[in-house]
Amino acid sequence: MAQQDAIALLDADHMHVEQLFAEYQTAGDSEHKKHLAHTICHELTIHAQIEEEIFYPAVRRATGDNQMVDDAKKEHDNARELINVIEAGPYDDATLAKLQRVIEHHVKEEREEMFDHARRTPGLDLMQLGQQLERRKSELMASQPA
Repeated sequence: MAQQDAIALLDADHMHVEQLFAEYQTAGDSEHKKHLAHTICHELTIHAQIEEEIFYPAVRRATGDNQMVDDAKKEHDNARELINVIEAGPYDDATLAKLQRVIEHHVKEEREEMFDHARRTPGLDLMQLGQQLERRKSELMASQPA
């Protein structure tokens, strides 16, 4: 895989989950929907973990914008609550739709605020952060298979 900066890597995750949500909406078979719901939850859990362990602390240090990072972490907490409901089962389409809305809002804010701010911040090495994120994501995927 070609080296990606942190924002490209995180946004690729966003696009992948958006695709999974779209696939869920068109899936007819309940077992397939259940598998997709589990995959979405797994992907989001790992994504949130690498953001909180690596990206958010780096953004906080470089930008000094505590409010932006704190707000993003609160949105992760909201998503985690819904993920826990879905993972505990049984869940319904409405719960997954609510998770989708929470994630869409979060992604929009990251793209429009945090990512833009991060790109404009001198001294924030997005390529090096991308390497760290990719390495940690690989570790988590290996230790927590879907």
